[in-house]
Amino acid sequence: MVGNGFRLDPDFRKLWMGQAISQIGSSITGVGLPLTAVLVLKASPLQMGFLSGVGAAAVLIFGLFAGAWVDRLRRRPILIAADLGRAVVLGIIPLAAMLHRLTIGDLYLVAVSSSILTVLFDVSYQAYLPSLIARENILTGNSRLALTESIAQVAGPGIAGILVQLITAPMAMLFDAASFVCSAISVWLIRKPEPVPMRTLEPHIGREISEGLVFSPVRRLRELPHAVG
Repeated sequence: MVGNGFRLDPDFRKLWMGQAISQIGSSITGVGLPLTAVLVLKASPLQMGFLSGVGAAAVLIFGLFAGAWVDRLRRRPILIAADLGRAVVLGIIPLAAMLHRLTIGDLYLVAVSSSILTVLFDVSYQAYLPSLIARENILTGNSRLALTESIAQVAGPGIAGILVQLITAPMAMLFDAASFVCSAISVWLIRKPEPVPMRTLEPHIGREISEGLVFSPVRRLRELPHAVG
C-alpha cells in the first residue's frame, strides 16, 4: 500500500522529474566549466586550481549558515529562487562568450555564486522532502532521488562531451541553465501546502551554528564503530 500510494504521488513526481533534469544539467556544467577555462581562456594550472578552490570555499563558508537560516523560512520559495538564480548565473558564461567578453573572473564569479545557491538548494531540499511525502515513504523517496543523481553523474559527463564537441563548452552550459528553469517550474507546480517553519521566532542563529559544529563531529564519532563493524 505504501509503495502504490507513493508511486502515484503527483507532487513527489514533479519534484523527482525536476531534479532528474537539473542533475544531468549540473553534470554538464561540472565538465563544461573547467573545459571553458582550459579550451577557451587557456587558463594556467594556478588559475584552474583557484577555480576549483573558490567553489569549495564558498560551500564550506556558506554551509555554516545555510541550515540555520533555512530553518526559519518556507523551503519551497527558496528552492524556486535558488533554481532561478543558478539559471541566471550560468547564463552569464554563454552570453559573455557570444559577446567575446568572457574572462576567467567570470568563471570565478559563476563558481562561487552557483556553489552558494547549490548549498542553499540542497539544504532546503532535504528539509522540504519530509513535508512533501509521508514519514514512512521518506526512505523510499530519498532512495529514488539518490538513484537518479547517480544515473545523472554517470550519463552527464558523456552528454557534456558530446555538447562540447558540437556547440563549444560555454554554450553547453545553456543546457544546465535551462535545466534549472525546468526544476524551478516543477517545484512551483507542487500544490501541497508547506507547514509553517518551527523556528520562525528563534533569534539565536549563531548558537545554532555553533551547536551544529559541535554535534556533527560527535555524531561522526558515534557512528564510527558501526561503520567499522
